[in-house]
Amino acid sequence: MTSYFAYLKIKFLNEIQYKTAAIAGVLTQITWGAMYIMLYTVFLNSSTNHTMTISQMSTYIWLQQGLYMLYNLWSMDTNIIEQIKDGSISMELIKPVELYKIWHAKTLGRKIALVVLRIVPLIIICNIIPLGIYGFSLPVSLKAGILFVITLILSTLLVMAYIMIIYVAIIFVTSPKVIKLVFQLIAEFFSGVVIPIAFMPDNVIKVLRFTPFFYMQNLPFNIYIGYVTDEKEIFISIIMQIMWIIILTIIGKTVLSKKIRKIEIQGG
Repeated sequence: MTSYFAYLKIKFLNEIQYKTAAIAGVLTQITWGAMYIMLYTVFLNSSTNHTMTISQMSTYIWLQQGLYMLYNLWSMDTNIIEQIKDGSISMELIKPVELYKIWHAKTLGRKIALVVLRIVPLIIICNIIPLGIYGFSLPVSLKAGILFVITLILSTLLVMAYIMIIYVAIIFVTSPKVIKLVFQLIAEFFSGVVIPIAFMPDNVIKVLRFTPFFYMQNLPFNIYIGYVTDEKEIFISIIMQIMWIIILTIIGKTVLSKKIRKIEIQGG
């Protein structure tokens, strides 16, 4: 684990330096957050059978924008993808560290840095400006806050396991663009990045409960805002998060292990 955290720390410190890009990112997230809030306010005001309040929805959107780089599957480590494409992945294979761990640590370190640079100023700005019900609220209770942190950590690991499968899939092709696009579009739509899952039809939600996407950003955000409060449902959801992390990790590690035994370097 020492080598894992070493890779994570190096990547984090490298990415945390880009503060100018972070400022632009914060402004972008605020703009998109305001647009989404206006859009969904119209939706909630026109709906008579939806139980989410405007205040809950607003906090959900601000959380989504603040943690955007954590759940955004477009935010992968481009250096890793370039290594796969140009053949320099061979240099990673001779290191006495498991390739899966190297990729995992680098990607997670990058995501943590990008989130830290954005979420702190975004929350400060949202609390300074008097937005009322359209602003960012604290967790509905201490218990909700604790459960939010637990499910947030698990959802992060779940997203990471999914991203690792994307990296592994890229090894099988000479051009990664299509593979990335397919994986990313599927996950972003069904995990609630494009449309919050709570706003989807009930039949769709029932199906999504059997997929890993339901337990990414959807679960921790809904717990935070108090939209999901049933203890039994939360407990089952946490079990599902853990189950999907294990399943996706096993798939990613197994396929990667088999592939690197007979890997062919393109352009190396």
